[in-house]
Amino acid sequence: MKVKILLVGIGGYGGLYVNEVLNPKNSDKMELVGIVDPYPQSCPRLSELINICGQPYADMESFYKERTADLAVISTPIQFHAEQIKTALKYGSNVLCEKPLCGDAADIEPLITARNTAGKFVYIGYQWSHSEAINALKKDIIAGVYGAPVSLRTLVLWPRGASYFRRGTGWAGKIYAPDGRAIYDSVANNAAAHYLHNMLYVTGESINKSRGVTKATASLARANNIENFDTAIIRCTLDGGGDALFIASHAIHINVNPIFDYQFTKGRVTFSQDPFPSSINAKDYIPGHIIGTTKDGKTVDYGDPFLFPERKLHIAVDTVLGKPGGEELCGIDAASQHTRVINTIQKNADIRNFRPDLLRQRGDVTYVEGLAERLIEVYNGDAVDFTDLTV
Repeated sequence: MKVKILLVGIGGYGGLYVNEVLNPKNSDKMELVGIVDPYPQSCPRLSELINICGQPYADMESFYKERTADLAVISTPIQFHAEQIKTALKYGSNVLCEKPLCGDAADIEPLITARNTAGKFVYIGYQWSHSEAINALKKDIIAGVYGAPVSLRTLVLWPRGASYFRRGTGWAGKIYAPDGRAIYDSVANNAAAHYLHNMLYVTGESINKSRGVTKATASLARANNIENFDTAIIRCTLDGGGDALFIASHAIHINVNPIFDYQFTKGRVTFSQDPFPSSINAKDYIPGHIIGTTKDGKTVDYGDPFLFPERKLHIAVDTVLGKPGGEELCGIDAASQHTRVINTIQKNADIRNFRPDLLRQRGDVTYVEGLAERLIEVYNGDAVDFTDLTV
C-alpha cells in the first residue's frame, strides 16, 4: 500500500515536503495525488509535480470534489491552519500541519472536536518534537531520571532582513489578517517557535502532551517596520512548578543558533548547535549534542535534534500504514500549549519600539546596537530585559 498524499502549500518550507515526496527512495510508500496552492510558481519543482498529479488546485475544496487523500500535508500561512485542518478531516484525510497549530487559541477546542469526529490524526510539524534525540530525552524526563523541572532557558539569535518580512502574500510580521483572523507571526510563533515549544514539550507528562503554563509574561519590541514584534523575552511559570525563559530576536547583528540549559531537581540538560560567543556562559556545553547529566554522576549523550527534519513526514506516513514507529508525538494536545502562551502574551504585553538612535543597518538587516549583548546577559542571568533600549 502507498499513502496518497495531498500537499497544501508547496512554496517556502513546503519545499521540504515536495523534495521528500518526490525522492525515489520513498516511492514504495508515498504517492502524490494532488497539490493545492493559489501561488504555485514559487516552487522550483512545479513542472515535476504537474507531470505527476496534474495542475495545482486553488483551494482544498476543489481538490476533494475530484479526489481523495490519506494524508494532507499543510505548509501554509498561520491564519489558514485551523480551517485547512478541519477541511482535510471533513473529507477523511489525516493531517500533518506545519507549526504552529493555529493563530487563535479559540480554535483549539473545535480542532480537537473535528479530529475526534473524523477519527483521524493531526500531527503538528515541530521538527524537534519528532526527532529521535528529543524523544529519547523526553522519555527519560517522564521516567524521572532528571526529577522535576526547576528552571529552563533558551536563547535564539537569528538575524532576518527586510526581505524576510516581505515574504509570502503580506502576512509576515502581521498580528491579524484583513478578515480579522489571528496570525501572530513573530520570532516566537514562527522561526524560533520550536524552541519555546520544546521547553513545554519535553516537560509534558506523556509523550504526546506538553506542560501547561499557569502564567506567561513578556517583554516585546520591534526594530523592523512590522506590526508585531521581532524580539522577545518570554517568562513562563510551569504548571506543577518550575519556570521557562525564552529569549529570541531577529533584530541583531550576530547569529546564535538555538542554545538551551534545562535545570531539574536531579540533573541538568544542555544543548548548543555550534560554537557560540564566548560571552555566553556555556563552557561545558558540547556543540551538536544534547547532554544530560544527573546529580549522581550519570551522563547521557542524546545526539543532535536537528538530524533528519523530514522524519515527521515519515512518522505520519507510517502511522497511516500502521507500521512500527508511526505514533503521535506532537498532535493538537501537545502543540496547543505553545499557541496558548502566544495568545496570552499577544493580548497582555505591549509591543515597544527600539530607540531610533540605536538602529543600525547591515545589508538588509536592521539591528539594534547592544541588543545581542543584552540578550546574552539575560540568558546568563546578568540582566532582566531590554526596556532601556526602547521608547
